[in-house]
Amino acid sequence: MKKTLLLAVLATSLFACSTTAEKKESTEGAATASSCVKEGPEVDLIKKTITAYSSGDWATLATCFSDTAKSWHNNDTAAMKMSDRIELFKKNRDNIDGAVDPGTPNIEVVTVPTTDEQYKGIKWGHAWINFKSKLKGGVQKSNLTFVSFAIKDGKIIWEQVIYDTK
Repeated sequence: MKKTLLLAVLATSLFACSTTAEKKESTEGAATASSCVKEGPEVDLIKKTITAYSSGDWATLATCFSDTAKSWHNNDTAAMKMSDRIELFKKNRDNIDGAVDPGTPNIEVVTVPTTDEQYKGIKWGHAWINFKSKLKGGVQKSNLTFVSFAIKDGKIIWEQVIYDTK
């Protein structure tokens, strides 16, 4: 009986050790296959975008996006060309007194490997921003905004923005 029990404990120990090694190997493989960073050229691009928007520097903002970039805000049912979105930003800025304060945005860029040709080379940027502004007439406004970007070849190819429209 003791030999059977000892054999069972030994077999269980060996099985547990091999399972841990397999788990460690698969975890290390996954870690090298994808990443999440808070600094680098894509993060700098997102910061440049936020700064240009906040200061109303529309020419610089346009340089952050590819010529074919698309934009969706909140419940948009169709994508808008980024050049058209910037024209809307210009019109909306007429209601704001001075620059917009983005505070200290939380920005990250995620790289995920894919075999889908449509998504190869794309990095996914995310920013959480609390924009503060003063409307003409003196009303202070604060708007928590989440932005997701697809970045390829140093340009933003699309953005999805979610914020409170009130």
